[in-house]
Amino acid sequence: MTFAITVILGAGIGLGLLLVLRAFQARSIGLADVVTRLDRPGVSLADLAKSQPAFAGGLSTWQQTLGRIGVRAIESIGLIDVGVLREQLRVLDKTIERHAYEKVFGAVAGFALPVLMLAVMRLGGVEVNLVIILVLSCATAAIGFFYPDLPLTEKVEKRQQAFRHALSSYLDLVTIILAGGGGIESALEGAAEAGDGWAFAELRGALRRASLTRRSPWELFDELGADLGVPELRELASSVALAGGQGAKVKQSLNAKADALRSAQASQIETNAEVQTEKMVAPVVLLVMGMVLFIGYGAVDAISSGGSTFEDPPPALDSDG
Repeated sequence: MTFAITVILGAGIGLGLLLVLRAFQARSIGLADVVTRLDRPGVSLADLAKSQPAFAGGLSTWQQTLGRIGVRAIESIGLIDVGVLREQLRVLDKTIERHAYEKVFGAVAGFALPVLMLAVMRLGGVEVNLVIILVLSCATAAIGFFYPDLPLTEKVEKRQQAFRHALSSYLDLVTIILAGGGGIESALEGAAEAGDGWAFAELRGALRRASLTRRSPWELFDELGADLGVPELRELASSVALAGGQGAKVKQSLNAKADALRSAQASQIETNAEVQTEKMVAPVVLLVMGMVLFIGYGAVDAISSGGSTFEDPPPALDSDG
């Protein structure tokens, strides 16, 4: 048994070292992947050179193949709306192959965990019914497969809220440049270049695509708002498009939208604070009830036992005895 445990531990350590070495190896990027990535807004060759692992999704060739198999499995199962999933992953800037790989890996790990437990218990001399292990493996595999989908909605909402904050700052910068006498196009590009983060990268990508395709920036902003699920950006594009090319009206529209975004953000922060306060009510109530029960138990027990919980003192010994 000691030899078997030593072999298992050695194999685990060797596998860990192999994964560490593979993580430090440089990974080549295919031309098709480069073109696909550059077609998405917010990414340039400079951004690609800075973040190669993020661009490649952190996946090797066999992992990408496994991810494509997972995508086909998701589409064939039909339990998940692939269209909605792609929209959510677009907001998170994550490929569906990466997400599918995580789901497949979670399913395999979930299925293997009870099997490994069975092997360890067998080494220890404990017999376990194989049917129970098989049922448990199927259950943990299902949990591992669907677990990556659970935090998606919350992550998307946080990402969209972060974009709204960045959009408010972006509009403030645009109005400042317009107030200084700059043109609309120069104000839009200068404000986008002044900020960092993925939100400003998306705005820069939209402006770059507008310049290359000779389309209005507001049309690309409308498409970007539809892709990211941010209706405020689409409303801004519509209002500015209605204002036409008149600088005064455009500036007025931008100021109005920036004020509306700040008001909405303040309301959202207040709502979140109220929600967090309400979540604290139940723990506080349970804590108070526990203290009341702990303090009142002694008094109730004393009353029910006749007024005292102490035994009578032993009789005093006689001086002659």
